[in-house]
Amino acid sequence: MYYLKIFIKSFLSLFAIMRVTGMSTKNPCSVILFLILIYVFAKLHSDRVEGRIVPGDMTLSAILSALFSVFTLSAQYPVILGGMASRLFCTAVLLLTGAGLLLIYYYLSIWFLQNAAVLKPVGSGYSYAWIPFLAAFICLLCWLPYFLYEYPGIMTPDSINQYAQIIGAYGLSNHHSVVHTAMIGIFYNIGCSLTGDPHAGLALYTIAQMLFMAFVAGYVVRTLQKANVITPVLIATICFYALIPYHGIYVVTIWKDIPFAGCMTLFAAALMRFLLRGSSAASSDAVPGLRPSEYFTLLLPYIVSGILLCLLRGNGWYAIAASIPFVLFVYRKWLKVMIPVHLIILALVLFVKYPVMYVYAIPQADFTESLSVPLQQIARVIANGDALSESETAFLSQMMDMEQAATAYQPDVSDNIKNLIRQKDSGFPASHKSEFFRTWLSIGTAHPKAYFDAYVAQTNGFWYPDIRCEVGLADGIYPNEFGLSWHPLIRGPVIVKIKEILFKLPDMVPLYGLLWSTGFILWVILLIAALCLRQGSSAGTLVCLPFILLIATLCVSTPVATEFRYAYAAFFALPLLILSPFVSDKNGSR
Repeated sequence: MYYLKIFIKSFLSLFAIMRVTGMSTKNPCSVILFLILIYVFAKLHSDRVEGRIVPGDMTLSAILSALFSVFTLSAQYPVILGGMASRLFCTAVLLLTGAGLLLIYYYLSIWFLQNAAVLKPVGSGYSYAWIPFLAAFICLLCWLPYFLYEYPGIMTPDSINQYAQIIGAYGLSNHHSVVHTAMIGIFYNIGCSLTGDPHAGLALYTIAQMLFMAFVAGYVVRTLQKANVITPVLIATICFYALIPYHGIYVVTIWKDIPFAGCMTLFAAALMRFLLRGSSAASSDAVPGLRPSEYFTLLLPYIVSGILLCLLRGNGWYAIAASIPFVLFVYRKWLKVMIPVHLIILALVLFVKYPVMYVYAIPQADFTESLSVPLQQIARVIANGDALSESETAFLSQMMDMEQAATAYQPDVSDNIKNLIRQKDSGFPASHKSEFFRTWLSIGTAHPKAYFDAYVAQTNGFWYPDIRCEVGLADGIYPNEFGLSWHPLIRGPVIVKIKEILFKLPDMVPLYGLLWSTGFILWVILLIAALCLRQGSSAGTLVCLPFILLIATLCVSTPVATEFRYAYAAFFALPLLILSPFVSDKNGSR
């Protein structure tokens, strides 16, 4: 029976791998893979492995394996089915593949939880106070070539729209975060007043953004020092920030997503510092009071980053608001500090979002902008040529040109469909919300497969690793009507070729490419959160929570399926997230 169990598990796992990858049943590598699986499952069923399983391992692994299997089946089912038409065969193949995936992910999760738990990345690292400053300097030095090449900074249509608001060509709008527009405007006006050159003003903002992101990297390093992280990990963290190309290209890109990523990392680092000082519920009864320096090194970064997270991006507001109850619960022994801190954040955010926006009559992003997913689902039905009822057709015809919808539909980007609606009547969905959702629901009930396919195509880049995502393609300043142009301070074919190679390496180097995958980063965060729970570290899990919620909001309303910058915050905070299960307070509590 033991050998039969090993054989069945190995065969189901082989079946799943071959269906997901499209490997032929005649491929000789399948024999090698089958033998490897037999060996692995035999090892996993050894007393050495099974004896280390704690009760929580099976529950956590079951949850993770279910999630990962659903993600894989959803993203890869066209490959898995391979053009099969029979419902019976399709159902059988999906069930067998799902069973194999559950086995693979379940045992991999158990293996990860057991082996990661014994790692010791904390111990006796360098505690010198100058190391964070050195880290920030190294980052700036490594990012300098990107600034010189992209001078005065990368500006896409979104950035140019904000520039137009700054110079008064367009009216103010919160579609691209008026707070970020104001931040650009402050440095732009200072630079222009000193030099008379708008490019110098934009360059001054880019420099300020570089300094801020370098400061955040240094703050992370200092936080890890406080956690006694070993020196090799500190060095790896500095190298990660300084050498990974997407950091270099993004810190010189004028998008709200960049300071948003820095603020979210700062927020997570401050959460970790709360844990380090023994303020979590798992710590001793005597919660240490705030030292004077901590008002500036802990509370101020936490408050400022929390406010900006809510104002720079709409989904940042949802992620932080949903995280606050958990923060208050975990740090319930320190409510006399945590409650006022969060009230300050909420009060200032609500003051800006409502009274200030109202007084200055700043328009918000229209309701249509939040409908990316349902609009794409409806457009998919239209593009497929599926039948609609007369009432559904009549309602949709009032909202958009139905004849153009089929050709305008782009599976991974919702802008075409949203623009169709805005061309007809941008306010129509907002004034007919209940009717819109009733129509959306009735169409989905009749065409569930089209809705499912549309949802997968619109969001898969955020939850499945093997989805191609272009990073670093933007260069300089896009064509515009305001006289702005790209002025590279270093140039030439050698520079162009180096940049091209740097951003093609992820497609050529195994494992390294995973650091460029949003879906993979989500899987890593989920594994880390599970490891925190296994370790009994509710405060460590709390560090991961805002990033999980951030990606969850993208899965609800993202306009683009594979936009790296939307989840860039999770990449910038990666060192903190990876180390969160191993951090403990001064009393050794997590």
